[in-house]
Amino acid sequence: MKNILLLTDFSQNSINAMVYTLKLYSNELCDFYVLNVQDSLSYTSDDLMLGKANESIYESLISDNKMKLKGLVNQLKHHSNDRLHQFKPLIDYDVFIDAIKQVIEKYNINLISMGTNGASNLKESLFGSNALKVLRYIDCNTLVIPDGYEYKPPKKLLLALDNDDYADHITVREIIELLDKLGANIEIRRFISSEEDVKHKINSDKHLLLELIDENRFTYHIIKDESLSSILINSTKPEDTDIITLVGQFRGFFDRLFGKADKTKISKNLDCPLMIFHH
Repeated sequence: MKNILLLTDFSQNSINAMVYTLKLYSNELCDFYVLNVQDSLSYTSDDLMLGKANESIYESLISDNKMKLKGLVNQLKHHSNDRLHQFKPLIDYDVFIDAIKQVIEKYNINLISMGTNGASNLKESLFGSNALKVLRYIDCNTLVIPDGYEYKPPKKLLLALDNDDYADHITVREIIELLDKLGANIEIRRFISSEEDVKHKINSDKHLLLELIDENRFTYHIIKDESLSSILINSTKPEDTDIITLVGQFRGFFDRLFGKADKTKISKNLDCPLMIFHH
């Protein structure tokens, strides 16, 4: 069984991302934790003065969103498999990242799912401020759904490996689990920055992949003189890719992925979900 955390700010984009996730895991036993965070850093004394006299400050800040969250969960149930899916609405008044870390630890979360840009995050040019915070500070497998992306059964996954990335047994088994569930194939693209140890790296990759994945279900390519971020602006992504998968060795992953990226191009061209595996 999977424990999946669905993040929402009640925007249409976050709802779309949650519906995508429900459909992706439609045939798997899952507990979905639907979390709305009222970020404590975003409130001022004026917000606190709006609370009713007979309510605590905490209750006055979250009471409206409790009702919204209850309605949202009822809406999500129409898109779920009622035999396999259960929902738990969660609301918190806290620092955004701290709230997520607490939920991950308390409920043993396996995967976080979220949209790229919510209604409250329009100032950010890439993914939206909250999505960027999750990718930068949260060490948990994460699924990110582009704005307006509609679900279709994934048939091809793309695994992009940077020059220093390695796909260990745990990560590859998680990818195989996803492939088997979807009946999909996978294309591996290894990004190489130099000729040093290229043959050793290729042999190591293929040894692991052939050990764990049927050779008829994957293809393998070397990409030279391109950054990993080129995957996100489509310059090195096959057109028939349904999900991009990345291996997020936690330390330095965010900077390697986005440090030299053209954020404007990514914002305009990102056109399929990202699934980032941490290990």
